[in-house]
Amino acid sequence: MTPLPPGLISSMLASSSLMLGLVGLLLVYTATQTVIAAGKRIGFILISGVLLIGWFATAVTLARRGFFIGTSFSFLPNIALLFVPIMAVLTILAKSSTLKIITANIPQTGLMAIQTFRIMGVAFLMLYIQGLMPAEFAIPSGIGDVIIGTTAPLMAYLVTTKRSESKILAVIWNIAGFGELSLAIVLGFSTSPTPYQTLALNNPNDLLFAYPLALIPTFVVPLSLILHIFSLRILLKKKTAGFS
Repeated sequence: MTPLPPGLISSMLASSSLMLGLVGLLLVYTATQTVIAAGKRIGFILISGVLLIGWFATAVTLARRGFFIGTSFSFLPNIALLFVPIMAVLTILAKSSTLKIITANIPQTGLMAIQTFRIMGVAFLMLYIQGLMPAEFAIPSGIGDVIIGTTAPLMAYLVTTKRSESKILAVIWNIAGFGELSLAIVLGFSTSPTPYQTLALNNPNDLLFAYPLALIPTFVVPLSLILHIFSLRILLKKKTAGFS
């Protein structure tokens, strides 16, 4: 395995941990501000905390052991196996009325501001410059993440103005951010040594599923997708006058 640049491991772990903490704080804040029974509020906070921390700890542990690099089945890379329990849990939680009530009241400013962490996509560009990551993945994914990450604070501000134009921009921005992540997932699989590799055959994306970069596709990306979904759900249901 190609050695990683100094500081990448610590910075990636620190950024992912901070994102975890901020999402947790946002959920706790929203739960305390939402009018629901105290028991349901406490239950939501505890369950959310356990799920988020458990998810992150599992991703870190498996990544450090190199689990995501391999392929257990001829048609399914190991990294895809983590998404099975994630989707199962999300499907179950989607039926929770408490979850629906609380997530419908998450401040848009928080949902968008946390996407600032997408700036960490600059690591892809740095690795490409050093010849450690293929251009087919690094350039579109890196630039896309940097654009979404740098515009996140601006979007977080615009939604506070409660103008109709701001709502339209927020919807477009969320769709663009969701689409960029979806493209990154496709490019990640098609450039990495998986059964689906069709690009970068002479320079495979070996580092993407290795620690610490594996935290991006196994934790940061899915969590960012969920934040976009929550944001769009609120934007598309509320009237312009109260969408923030």
